Amino acid sequence: MKDLILFLYFFIVIIIGIFSFKKVKNNSDFFVAGKKAGVFQISGSLLASILGSSAIIGSVDFAYASGWAGSSLMLCAALGLTGLYPLTKYIKNFKGYNLPNMLGTFYGEEVQKISSFIIPAAWLGIIASQIMGAAKIITILSSLTYIQGVWISGIVFIFYTILGGQLSIIKTDFIQLLFILFGIFLTFIYIVPEPMPEKVLPFINNKFNFSDLLVMILAYSTTYFVGPDIYSRLFCAKDEKTMKHSIIISVCVLIPLAFILARLGIYGSQIFESSEVRKESVLLMIAREKLPAFTKFSLYFGLLSAVISSADTTLLTASSLFAQVFLKDLKNKKAVFITRILTVVFGLSAILISLKMKYILSTLLLALAVYSGAFIIPTLAGIFGFKCRKEVVITAVILGGVTALIGKILGGDTGNVVSISAFLINGGILYIGNKIKK
Repeated sequence: MKDLILFLYFFIVIIIGIFSFKKVKNNSDFFVAGKKAGVFQISGSLLASILGSSAIIGSVDFAYASGWAGSSLMLCAALGLTGLYPLTKYIKNFKGYNLPNMLGTFYGEEVQKISSFIIPAAWLGIIASQIMGAAKIITILSSLTYIQGVWISGIVFIFYTILGGQLSIIKTDFIQLLFILFGIFLTFIYIVPEPMPEKVLPFINNKFNFSDLLVMILAYSTTYFVGPDIYSRLFCAKDEKTMKHSIIISVCVLIPLAFILARLGIYGSQIFESSEVRKESVLLMIAREKLPAFTKFSLYFGLLSAVISSADTTLLTASSLFAQVFLKDLKNKKAVFITRILTVVFGLSAILISLKMKYILSTLLLALAVYSGAFIIPTLAGIFGFKCRKEVVITAVILGGVTALIGKILGGDTGNVVSISAFLINGGILYIGNKIKK
C-alpha cells in the first residue's frame, strides 16, 4: 500500500510536468516562467527551494549535537534574504535569465563562461544532497532499498525538470511548501508539550563558536544574498514589488521555523543515544519511533516535497548555467534543447555522487563554500558598479573558490581561518587589480 501511494505521488508530479511542457512556448517560459509570477508563486518557490531535505534534516541533526546552534542554518538563510532586499532595485531591470548573465554584463563574456562552468560543478553536491534525502525517505515510505530510492528519485527529478523547466517548478512549489510546513508544524505540535531538558547548549557553545558562525554567515548566508537559485526565483517575478514582498514573507517564515527545527533536534537528544543516530537522521527517527500514524505520514510527505522542490530548482540551475559554456546566452534557439540534454547529464552525475557520499549536511555546505568563496565578492562588486578587467576577476574567482574548498577540507579552526581568508583573497585581488588598471 505504501509503495502504491509513493508511486502515485511521483506520477502526479510527472503529470504536472507534462502539462507544463505543453505550455512552454519560448525560452522565457522555460527559464524564467515568462517573468509573470506573483507574490505567492515567488515566495512559495523561494521557501520551497530553501527548505530542501538537506536543510531541514541537517538543521535537526545539527541541533541534536549542538543545541540551539541548530537554528543557525535557517537564521543565516533569513539573514541572507534580508541583505538581498535592498538589492532588488539593482536587479529589477535585468533582462537576462541567471547570475552568470549578470557577471557577463559586468565583466565580459569570458567571466560569464567560467562562472557557467564552476557554479554547476559546485551545485552537483547540492543536487546530490537532495537525492540522498529523497532516498532515505523513500526507504521509509516503501519497501525499496536506499540504492533503488536514489535511482527512482533521481530519474523523477530529471524527467520532471526536462519537461516544464521553470513553469513546472513555479507551478508546484507553493503546493509543495504547504506539504512541507504542515508536516513540520504537526510534528512540532505533537512534541512541544514535552518538557525541555534542564541543560541545553546555547546558540554559541563549545561545539559551535563565533568563528563557526562567521564561516556559516560567509559560506551560507551569502548564497541567499547573492545566489544563483535565489536569483533564478526573483527573475521569474513580474515586478520589483513582487520581489520585495516575497522576500519579506520568506524571512517571516524562516525565523520561527529555525527555532522549531532546533527544538525538534533538542527533543531528539532527550530520547535517543548518539549510537542510535549514527546511521539515520534524528528527524526520521523521531517520526518512526514517536509520532502517531497521521503525523508521521504528513512529515514524510512534507520531507519528500521538500526534496522535490529543491532538487528540481538546483538541477535546472546547474544545467541551464552550464549550457552557457557552449552558448553566448540562453536566448539562443538551441538553449532549451541543450539545457534538457545537460539536465540528464547533471542528474545522472548527482545520482552517482549520492551513492558515494554519506553525510547530507557536509555535502551541502562543501558545495556552498566553493561557490561563496568564488563568486560573492565579484557579484556584489558588479551590482554596485565596480569595474575590473576580466583577467583579474577570473583570477579572483579561481583563487577564492580553491581557498574556500581547502578550508572546508581542513575543517576545524584552521579550516575556518582558511575559509574566511578566501573572501579576503578574492576581494584583495579585485582591489589590487583595479588599482593596477588605473
